[in-house]
Amino acid sequence: MFDDETPVAWQAVPRHAPVVASDGTEIGTAESILGDEAEDIFHGVAVKLSDEGKTVEIAAARIKKMTKLHIVTDLTPDDAKVLPLYRAS
Repeated sequence: MFDDETPVAWQAVPRHAPVVASDGTEIGTAESILGDEAEDIFHGVAVKLSDEGKTVEIAAARIKKMTKLHIVTDLTPDDAKVLPLYRAS
């Protein structure tokens, strides 16, 4: 999916990038890229779901590709709906 797009480091992904499920469905937008810049550790993405408006956290292990245009996860749209709500710390 999005084979023509070059992967980028987590720090280079733009806020509000579309987040795409494993079936190609756009499930929401990235509200925040979660990580520790000092340690260069990527934790995940806070995603505002398109159909429900709630913001959930997708763990780094579930993110399969990040580009300047998209974030791709291995979750289905239904999987994303039951993720825990994102809580900024």
